[in-house]
Amino acid sequence: MARPARLAAQGLALAVVLGLLALLVWRVAHDSNKGVSQALKDGQHPTAPAFDLRRLDGRGSIDLAAVRGKKPIVLDFWASWCVPCIHESKRLEAARRRYGDRVDFIGVDTKDFSGDARQWQHKHGITYPSVHDGSGNVLAKWGGLPIPRIFFVARSGKVVGELVVEEDLPRYLQQIASS
Repeated sequence: MARPARLAAQGLALAVVLGLLALLVWRVAHDSNKGVSQALKDGQHPTAPAFDLRRLDGRGSIDLAAVRGKKPIVLDFWASWCVPCIHESKRLEAARRRYGDRVDFIGVDTKDFSGDARQWQHKHGITYPSVHDGSGNVLAKWGGLPIPRIFFVARSGKVVGELVVEEDLPRYLQQIASS
């Protein structure tokens, strides 16, 4: 192939790659704004999307639809590769010790390997049950990345909030604990 033709082919290939990259970035940006998180931003309080996922500790599974209505729930989306998740999970573990008789705490390990997640939980002393969402499909229904993502579900099954600012944790816990 002559030099000008080769340069044209390389330029076309580069344009295709950049176009696909732009499409991927756009898709991720738009997908992360859907689901429960966006509904909350829009002033809605949707019913918590159901899931039935295997527990990391091997003790069966947790079916969110089956536990809704019994106690309010704090739902923590995390992964072993997520550095900010360490701080949030430790704060939630402390909150579980205080509110655990009135509020259920459930972790959702997402986009992760279950073995890594079990080691991470043990290393950081996290005792509330966690389930494994390796594909991230459940996370996508709640709003996608980034994580950690922490949601508050009232006894009615309605999602009443998402933790955005650290200082909101006590307020949301009081709100759902009294629901």
